[in-house]
Amino acid sequence: HIEHVTPPWPYRQELYDGQDPTDFLIAELEATIERIGAENIAAMVGEPIMGVGGMLVPPDDYWPRVEALLKKNDILLVFDEVVTAYGRVGEWFAAQHFGVQPDIIITAKGITSGYIPLGAVLVAEKIAEVLGRDFGFPMGYTYNGHPTAAAVALANIQIIEDEGLLDRAKKIGSYLHEQLRTLLDLPIVGEVRYVGMMHAVELVTDKDSREPLPMLQPMLPDVIRRETGVIVRDCGHNLVLSPPLIMTEAEADRCVEALRSVLERTTTDGVIH
Repeated sequence: HIEHVTPPWPYRQELYDGQDPTDFLIAELEATIERIGAENIAAMVGEPIMGVGGMLVPPDDYWPRVEALLKKNDILLVFDEVVTAYGRVGEWFAAQHFGVQPDIIITAKGITSGYIPLGAVLVAEKIAEVLGRDFGFPMGYTYNGHPTAAAVALANIQIIEDEGLLDRAKKIGSYLHEQLRTLLDLPIVGEVRYVGMMHAVELVTDKDSREPLPMLQPMLPDVIRRETGVIVRDCGHNLVLSPPLIMTEAEADRCVEALRSVLERTTTDGVIH
């Protein structure tokens, strides 16, 4: 059985009944645990930053308070860091950014920078000890420990270290964010948010009501790509950018110019002129 809880999305204050988002979410999680029973819950699984959801950045105190509540109830914390790990947020893992220590971390993508498919599940020692107590820790997949994929991952991680890409992600990410913030003068741009090299521009019909902008055909990312050559992704009414960690300031400027050239021609009913 899987139970869902409200996501941390500070821009959408209507989700939290006028309360502080973290206070609301922790109260909801606590009530959920009490209703189901802590003894019946194996783990809480979550993306530290929701990627496909629209690059939703939680308040800084959200994950630390979640972690404390789960520990109190002896419930494991599992982070899906397929998107966020290996430098994307300016740290090796988003868990470090938020100051928490998950019991299990699921990773992929950035472990090889996409040069070859590879995924990895990282487990805390206490978990590995239990799983390996009687029969070892068998995974049972045909391509476990694939030597080519493992070699690519090691080389990729070495490059990230040697070229200082964690610090670079923070530096260029901050620069890109400041440039994207200039889009806030457009009537359909409600919020610009980021962590490291994960960026989102939330589009609305009205800045006061924060009503989401309808996403009509032709889709904004298609027009931006066709007209400017810049690739962005739509996640609902959000435009999401996840540029390479080696991006330059000139390339960041080009991305922002590309977005502006299309967004300034987009009306509040989602039509591009």
